[in-house]
Amino acid sequence: MKSHLNEELVKQVFFYSDEKRPDPLIADEVDIVQFAEKLEAVLRPLIAAEEHKRCVTIVAHMNREVANALAGQRP
Repeated sequence: MKSHLNEELVKQVFFYSDEKRPDPLIADEVDIVQFAEKLEAVLRPLIAAEEHKRCVTIVAHMNREVANALAGQRP
């Protein structure tokens, strides 16, 4: 799948993430672009599964038989 991340977007999100937390996790030697790519790789299948489940629910309102077939497909 095509990545929606690019270096500029990662930097923009990183700099927006300056909210002070009482329990910060500080990592001095982290490549933020590589971290974002790894995060995307982990989250992408989880997001796809949630989208698939939502699609099955929507289709079930229109046609239960098609929804059952869709539910058996891999997201």
